[in-house]
Amino acid sequence: MGMQDFFQRMYGKYFEPLPDKDAYLKRIGLEDGDIPLTKEGLDRIQFAHLCNVPFENIDLYDYDGNVDFGTAEMYDKVVTRRRGGYCFELNAIYMALLEAVGFEVHPVGTRIMMGGRTFIPAIAHRATIVTIDGKRHYSDVGFGMTNAPGIAVCIDDPGEQDIRGDIYTVEDRPYNNKVIIRHTDEGPSEMFMFVPDPFNVLDFISYNTTIQATGFRAKRISNLRTPEGSISVDGDIFRRTVNGERTETPLSDPEEALRVLTEVFGMVLTEPLWEKAIKTPSPF
Repeated sequence: MGMQDFFQRMYGKYFEPLPDKDAYLKRIGLEDGDIPLTKEGLDRIQFAHLCNVPFENIDLYDYDGNVDFGTAEMYDKVVTRRRGGYCFELNAIYMALLEAVGFEVHPVGTRIMMGGRTFIPAIAHRATIVTIDGKRHYSDVGFGMTNAPGIAVCIDDPGEQDIRGDIYTVEDRPYNNKVIIRHTDEGPSEMFMFVPDPFNVLDFISYNTTIQATGFRAKRISNLRTPEGSISVDGDIFRRTVNGERTETPLSDPEEALRVLTEVFGMVLTEPLWEKAIKTPSPF
């Protein structure tokens, strides 16, 4: 077997084209399919995705399984079963959608800088660079916090960028890194650092193996933006934010959590959620 045949057999599914672009666009509420290849068109797809496809870890936490971000697997999960996922899953299938629409795209590996870190963390996140008229844009639908940028950030713009009411800037750092900074009343906060060059998709496979065995099995998570704010499940709490006002509702048992995930988030879940039985221990 030649090297090309081996590569295709082992890893070809991560490079397959999207099965049905129009069905995916319909899944995120863009049924007309007429998306201009402009910054405005990119922003439209990104925000629609954030408002319709949740960041969630149900396969890992509740079903004690693993996940695979191959194109066919993710298409079935996101489009057919109306589920979500985390960054390695969501930004993989999202990039396939952007490519099918006609955008020039490539993946990037990202370091999450939030939380007042005093060190440079390892790459643990995937995002997408979209080039439009020679300018590169950081586009991300797989970050599990609802205060992440709602639309794409132009990394070749040195000035302030108003991203749906939040102010962002981009700074150069050593070794060709870029840093996206969010500015609030509390001051600037670094969010993401990355080298904007194309990242080897195969490296995300090993990263995914590590990530899915650790933090994403700690508690049930589901986050989704809405035009007015966000909804989220955080462990045994359901939160809804509307125009800055947040309410919290305890989820009394897995049955109540299942009702919220299916009725509020719109997920197709046919199996009961975890009742805190013995699970497979993490190898880490």
